[in-house]
Amino acid sequence: MSLVVGAKPTRRRIRRGLGLLGDSFSANCHSIGATVYGTEAYGYAGAIAAKTGLFPDYRDNQGKVGDHTGQFMARLPAAIASATADLWLLLSRTNDSTTAGMSLADTKANVMKLVTAFQNIPGKYLVVGTGTPRFGAKALTGTALQEAIDYKDWVLQYVSQFVPVVNIWDGFTEDMTVEGLHPNLLGADFIQSRVVPVINANFEFFGVPLPTDAADLYSAIRPFGCLNANPLMTGTGGTINASTNPVAGSVLADSYKASGSGLTGITTRWYKEPAAYGEAQVIELGGTMAAAGGYIYLQPAANVTLANLTANDVIEMVSAPEIVGNSRGILGWEAELIINKPVAGTATTIYYRSMDKYQEPFTLPANWKGALETQRYTYDATETTISCRMGLYLATGIAQDSKVKVAQFGLRKV
Repeated sequence: MSLVVGAKPTRRRIRRGLGLLGDSFSANCHSIGATVYGTEAYGYAGAIAAKTGLFPDYRDNQGKVGDHTGQFMARLPAAIASATADLWLLLSRTNDSTTAGMSLADTKANVMKLVTAFQNIPGKYLVVGTGTPRFGAKALTGTALQEAIDYKDWVLQYVSQFVPVVNIWDGFTEDMTVEGLHPNLLGADFIQSRVVPVINANFEFFGVPLPTDAADLYSAIRPFGCLNANPLMTGTGGTINASTNPVAGSVLADSYKASGSGLTGITTRWYKEPAAYGEAQVIELGGTMAAAGGYIYLQPAANVTLANLTANDVIEMVSAPEIVGNSRGILGWEAELIINKPVAGTATTIYYRSMDKYQEPFTLPANWKGALETQRYTYDATETTISCRMGLYLATGIAQDSKVKVAQFGLRKV
């Protein structure tokens, strides 16, 4: 018998790193590869990362479009073996409902096989979700619908005895979907609002390693300092290009530059305000963008000094962004690590992104705050330039009444 009154369950320690196991619910959370330029519309993984610091590397996305739970098994070994993700999400089993001959008993057996596999590996953990309802042309009927509801109840009542579970069924509505099934940005935000409390209640982790002091700069005696100047974004000596349509009096942090494109109809006001560490750069948006494709880039004025890196160094970019306002006219406010190098003899630009931009009309929530961490890149000494930036992407035809902020902007070795 325990003598501790009201003892709380121990929160399990994990490293940074989130894995996704499943079907298109998982697969659609990433571009196919780091050099793909396509946009993404289903970003619940990015939304979870921004709230927890657990960003999923694209190599830890073990989702495949169209697969059912039986097919998930083939990717289980990769999930178990991952060196970068300790916590894995299995949120959907929707394709089981449309697979001929597959019963609810089959689904339950497959899911429990996955649960048992994670329980048998110290330091690896699984969170299971209920799945979401389907609507319109994607809606389930009859036995398939009843089994989907029964699965939801089984997860909440039975699976919860073994692993943390999350209810993303109740409260999920059709306007949270792209086409009646996959979550749009509103759906992604809803899913993170259910998943994040479960993660925080059951696990503890270090979070995104944001810079916290002005002297956090690379040097021979501080080899893991930031590779960019002024990580706390102080001062007003930066350069704002006229392409951002800045109003008079706008200022940017020292050692940074800003540029824009396609911003017809948009005005910007740039100013500084105190932040938890150093200062935040604020960009206040006004007007309505006339045509698709407009963006603003904010980045260090200088590229990384490659002499400060040696082969096999691992680097990443981090930042602390925020969106405040009433409009939903922002498609993305993302962190980007940009690598230029020859690949098979051809000059290639590789983008590592955190919180990739979204397709219209799926825009960000009006008020949002978090921390971003890009995928980690291994330097191989063939690179010609390395840079990083924040990218602000705007929607067309929506009157802008928001401001975005960024602080603690760092690119460093890890």
